[in-house]
Amino acid sequence: MNWNHWIQYFQQNREDLLPIDWDDTYRLSSYEKTAILESVQQFQLGESSEGRCLLEAAKRYADGSGDAEYVTALQLFIQEEQRHARDLGRFMMQQHLPLAQTHWVDSIFRWLRRAFNLEVSVVVLLMAEIIAVTYYKALHDATAAPVLRGLCRQILRDEVHHLRFQIDTLARLRQGRSPIGFLLTHCLQRILFSGILMVVWSGHYPVLLAGRTSLGQFWWLNWRLFNRLFGGLESSLSKLRVTPNP
Repeated sequence: MNWNHWIQYFQQNREDLLPIDWDDTYRLSSYEKTAILESVQQFQLGESSEGRCLLEAAKRYADGSGDAEYVTALQLFIQEEQRHARDLGRFMMQQHLPLAQTHWVDSIFRWLRRAFNLEVSVVVLLMAEIIAVTYYKALHDATAAPVLRGLCRQILRDEVHHLRFQIDTLARLRQGRSPIGFLLTHCLQRILFSGILMVVWSGHYPVLLAGRTSLGQFWWLNWRLFNRLFGGLESSLSKLRVTPNP
């Protein structure tokens, strides 16, 4: 695996961001605030992780495998996620919306990433990225705020590459696994993803419905992308249109 490719990508991407008009004066309506506030609070909190435990696991893996460049690529990935959190936080402060300090869903995701090995942490991250594609599309369509819509487009553009990055990581981590091992892993992944989908829908359905994404659509869109990624069809990502029009 050539991690230098990803290092170069992340370095270039932070210099090639979509323009955001932070001076825009649009103010969210009461309806928009009701639909998105708690949901955006959770996603902003989730994007803000420093990834200390993940980086420690990555360093242990790098020490054993010789993939030293992976740690650098992962650090740049985490910085990109933190940029998402900063930008969402900046938007919320402009709208006089409070930031969340803790949330039980975020705590569960963080526990899953800390409690197991690097592979499980990456799987959980990948599942969160899959759901983020559907979520940020819906959030984009749930509001007329130009700044927030612009942020959604930027995040969605980033997420496509995040999916590829995590798939590359899993491909490296799973080299040499037996067919039985792959089958067991596949079954456990599907069980975990089903549970995560139900938790996310229960906490974020106001935004999803406001963005014209029904429960059935939410379920189908996420499973479609899950199956393409975990089924080894990463190349099909290039054919997916995930970024909405302005």
